Amino acid sequence: MARLTLVDPDAEGTDPLAAKVLRQVTGLRGRTVPPNVYGAVANHPAALQKMVEFGTVVYFDNSMTPAQRELAYLTASATNDCHY
Repeated sequence: MARLTLVDPDAEGTDPLAAKVLRQVTGLRGRTVPPNVYGAVANHPAALQKMVEFGTVVYFDNSMTPAQRELAYLTASATNDCHY
């Protein structure tokens, strides 16, 4: 059960900025619904917008190849004993 309400971009009364950013993230990631973490952060639309901007630079707009990025993720997971 979520402790924070997950923002639905299509719900009546959703903040326009939150709805816009959630739809943008959903489309860019090839999904039909936004990931829950974005839905939770969307309770503070300005924070969501900045988080997406930061994540885009860190994960996509950098000089690493997709294979290098995956190697970095796997190395961090193994180092931190993550099995997710």
